[in-house]
Amino acid sequence: MNRRTSTFIAVLVAAAASTTLTARANAQAWHYPAFQTPEVSTREFNFAVAGGGDYGTTGLVQWREGIGPDTHIGFDLGFVSPSGGSTGLLIGAGIGQQLVRSTQTMPIDLMLTGGLYGAFSSDVGFLRIPIGVVAGHRFPLQHDMALTPYAAPRLSIDACVSSCHGEGTNANVNFDLGLNWDVNSMLALRGALTVGAVGSGPSQTGFGFGLVFRPATVRH
Repeated sequence: MNRRTSTFIAVLVAAAASTTLTARANAQAWHYPAFQTPEVSTREFNFAVAGGGDYGTTGLVQWREGIGPDTHIGFDLGFVSPSGGSTGLLIGAGIGQQLVRSTQTMPIDLMLTGGLYGAFSSDVGFLRIPIGVVAGHRFPLQHDMALTPYAAPRLSIDACVSSCHGEGTNANVNFDLGLNWDVNSMLALRGALTVGAVGSGPSQTGFGFGLVFRPATVRH
């Protein structure tokens, strides 16, 4: 096992331990876009809102930080106000590992993603473990602008941990279609359509929009 693989596994284990502790206090993972492009982030902060279907409205702050040339970790913090349910506090941690960088002969960036996510709510508790890939390509434009369309399919294992009422563990396929517009080297606008479900609920479609800030040290 090489050093890069060891780091990847170690961070996943640390994230799992941290999120499992919060899950014991009524954690509930929810349905919103991952807002993940197919490139490693040196450092970025995404301020986002999302909504759609019975999953209601989500407000979210994401922080991604590079820990190596091909690896970053990320943290989500926010709230969700579902239709017909009580407001919950979202929390989660994840990791991204660059698998392929685009070249002239193979113009696709590919990233492996994983993590654990939950939220505090008085209604029901779900622990969510998504594992997937993000595929896309960055198209440079004039004056430091660029467009990055991407697709992000992932498998999510959803386990009910409190107030389950017969709910158990389910596997769901979730899918994001997104577009990132780099306005300049520090600011970007990111939108994504997401399709999927939480637990045994029906698959529904939602949409999210984010304002991304990157400090001047970010590589592009």
